[in-house]
Amino acid sequence: MARIHRIASPENDSERKAISELSRLLPDHYQLYHNFEVTAGGGLPYEYDLAIATDHALWHVEVKGYHGKINGDAHRWVFQNGRSVPSPIALANKKTKILASELRRKIHGQKIWVDTVILLTDERARANLRDPQAHRVIHIEDARSYFADPNNLPHRTQKIKHLHHDITEFFMGVTRPRKRIEVIGLYDVVERISQNEERTVFLGKHRYIKTRPETILKVFHFDMYSSERNQKQEIEEIFHDQNALRLLDAHPNIIDTADMFAWDDDKFVLPTEYVEMGRPLASLLADHEEENISWKDKVDWIAKLCQALKHVHQSDIIHRDVSPVNVVVAPGGIVKLVNFDLARIPNTPHPDRGKKLIERFDQHYVAPEVYEDPTSATPASDIYSLGILFYELITGEPPYESIERSDDLPTIGTQALLNELTDAHNADFMSAPQDAIDILLKMTNPDPSKRYQSMDEVMEDLAIVKLM
Repeated sequence: MARIHRIASPENDSERKAISELSRLLPDHYQLYHNFEVTAGGGLPYEYDLAIATDHALWHVEVKGYHGKINGDAHRWVFQNGRSVPSPIALANKKTKILASELRRKIHGQKIWVDTVILLTDERARANLRDPQAHRVIHIEDARSYFADPNNLPHRTQKIKHLHHDITEFFMGVTRPRKRIEVIGLYDVVERISQNEERTVFLGKHRYIKTRPETILKVFHFDMYSSERNQKQEIEEIFHDQNALRLLDAHPNIIDTADMFAWDDDKFVLPTEYVEMGRPLASLLADHEEENISWKDKVDWIAKLCQALKHVHQSDIIHRDVSPVNVVVAPGGIVKLVNFDLARIPNTPHPDRGKKLIERFDQHYVAPEVYEDPTSATPASDIYSLGILFYELITGEPPYESIERSDDLPTIGTQALLNELTDAHNADFMSAPQDAIDILLKMTNPDPSKRYQSMDEVMEDLAIVKLM
């Protein structure tokens, strides 16, 4: 029977079942630690259900009491009743890295491999996942054999049984009892979706709004112990996105948000529209799924982003950060532009100024003139970034690793575009691709005066090539 170290009490039947069954199934010298949190950097603590010290590794175990058949991929899990949730694997892996980093800091000179498992406690639960990490999902009845087999680790590791005492001291001395966040304002928390030092993102459900209750909750924090001046700047940065969106009317291709509200002493919460089955375009590109998207659909996505940016530019706002991570796509041709954190707003200087602001731009996509001087942004700057995104949507890779000086930046290479657009086996195949290439060359010209000057001009030419 494995030894149990309770850091806090289990919070639901699935956790209680997991602790009870694992302690019975696992060998006597295994150590089981449950219901703790780790604080790393700023922001909310990272919450953990279980960790198990075995012969060859420390396993971070996320417990899920899901029922029935689960279908999904690397991004979403869909249940038999039609409900879907973000895949828990990505966030679990992030938390594993945080745990491993903190463990290395406290136990110097020792190699302890930390890995991830998603544990299904319901005996009827079955996961059918199109995900290269599907092997991380196991059933509780398979736990003994899974944790005992070093072949389930990505490479050969050293035995760590002699370090179990040090690992226990780490958990009992460094981690804290978990205080799971279940309620944020009028929202009941459904899932924690992602987390970094700047923000934590939850899926919530409004307690009283029944028509469209599911909402994305972005939780921002500021350092309440810093100077009043620094706090003021941090808060202004947090609200910069809302300053931009307040100038815009609703648009079908721009994410909708509600009023930001204060939570605790050092946090603000932004309720944001929940897009069913939505995912960042960046994740689609990372999985090379652009290869299966038709030319018509790709042009349609870009055209919808043109519509969104046209609406933005009419209010004299420049997004300045058009990139795959700031575009959400969903089945049915849904495309949403998100995150106006770095937008240029008329008569409103960005709280970040100078070099610090420049460092926040993604050099794959930012227009060269914006990289040199963020205040020089014009509609042509967003057209450039959208053209780079369009190029990547076709070829699978952005044309540049980075930009340093605009006068040294060449025009995009056309060979990769030709290879893609003239391959009869590709979804992008075109019998006469030169018009499409010319559009991309004009959108991404390093000289802003030689680009399209408005989204209307871009959309007019896109309409010509959409059905070619």
